[in-house]
Amino acid sequence: MNQSSEVTSNTETIVTKARKAAIDAQSKWWNTTSRDRFRAIFAIAAELAQHSDELVAAVERTATPAEILTSEVFPLADACKFTAKHGPRILAPYSHQTLLGSWWMGRIGVSVRPEPWGLVLILAPWNYPLFLAGVQMIQAVAAGNAVLVKPSPGCERVTLLFRDCMTAAGIPKELVQVLPSDVEAGEAAIRLGVDKVVLTGSVGTGRQVLHMLADELTPSTMELSGCDAVFILPQADLKRAAKSIAFALKMNGGATCIAPRRIFVTAANKAALCDLLNEELNAAAQIVLRPQILAQARELISAAVAGGARLLTESHPDRIENFSPTVLVDVQPKMRVAQADVFAPLASVIQVADMTEAVRIDANCPYHLGASVFGPEPHASYWAEQIQAGCVTLNDTLIPTADPRVSFGGRGHSGWGVTRGPEGLLEMTRLKVICERRGHWMPHFDRKVAGNQSVLTHLLKFFHGRTLSERIRNGLAFIRSQTP
Repeated sequence: MNQSSEVTSNTETIVTKARKAAIDAQSKWWNTTSRDRFRAIFAIAAELAQHSDELVAAVERTATPAEILTSEVFPLADACKFTAKHGPRILAPYSHQTLLGSWWMGRIGVSVRPEPWGLVLILAPWNYPLFLAGVQMIQAVAAGNAVLVKPSPGCERVTLLFRDCMTAAGIPKELVQVLPSDVEAGEAAIRLGVDKVVLTGSVGTGRQVLHMLADELTPSTMELSGCDAVFILPQADLKRAAKSIAFALKMNGGATCIAPRRIFVTAANKAALCDLLNEELNAAAQIVLRPQILAQARELISAAVAGGARLLTESHPDRIENFSPTVLVDVQPKMRVAQADVFAPLASVIQVADMTEAVRIDANCPYHLGASVFGPEPHASYWAEQIQAGCVTLNDTLIPTADPRVSFGGRGHSGWGVTRGPEGLLEMTRLKVICERRGHWMPHFDRKVAGNQSVLTHLLKFFHGRTLSERIRNGLAFIRSQTP
């Protein structure tokens, strides 16, 4: 056995043990009272506050401690309390009103019960390793699932620390298993069998995972790449728009899936917006990017400039891996930079005749994760409804999406399903519908009704006839057909 085979064998052994422990813990956890489960979720927020310094130190990001607190720890703590407070209502069984049913079938009660999938595999991202993975973990266990979480390389420590916070709050340690961070661990978990997979990652990773899930038809939630658009309406506050765009470009070194990548603006506002952006980004600190991302960004810039675009801001690196927030002007919609998912602080200004053209151009991009619209609220709301995106922010970027009420998901190449918010919690469940026969009238057993075309036609026209007189006439005809 060669070294690679030994590593794979060891990884599979680790995953097998973790999987068994999680499955054994899940049935007991699901039978725990809802009150106890959500009390433990609520207590996680206090553990996050207690251990915030350790968690911040464990997050390997190009960011200040204050930024990590506000972008990782704070929103995760908020999500814990939101889930604990509203989870019992969101996950509560419910029944449909009998009067809304089909009367010709007799009396039928319909109740719906959200139930856990069982074992959920979370393939966690590297860019927000605590917040994104953490919310998925708490929502999975809140819904009654066991969790296998595979952290991204470099994110092992913060994932384990958060799991310890969950354990201290009352979540059974065996219920949440942290796997090794190598790709083989995720592959082994899928191969051994899980009930659902939640992935936050690139389109390329999404395709690879889906190929593995296809054989067993394992369901998934995919939060994939973005190439987000910003729409600057003619009446927009340009200073606010420029500040928001610059902030989002700089946050987390540009490694945010919903950071602005394409800025649609009319000719009347283009020069003023570019001046303001240049002013906001002029003194921006340089960022150390991952080599692969740096190479991609520079290639996209070179191709765009060769095609007629120009640099509004320009990186002057001290070292080869440094990169400054960069804005390209006069970008054409079909350029690769306007169609690519890149985790670097890089944005393109695209001039349009009006917002109708902007929305049309935006629809041709394969990514539809998020978008932002700047302008007076009535106008911004109107255009938000026209945009193809999973989440649209008005007069801001990024920050509102971390609100615990926001459910987040993409369309097109940006994935499907949602994470976070009420719908993200429901995504961790599958629905069981229970139909109950009520009363003694079972018309499908009555051959005078079920086997008689004339009688059935009278019933159909009684319930669905065009006019009231037609419905009354056929109702009387049905009654006469039932009279001995």
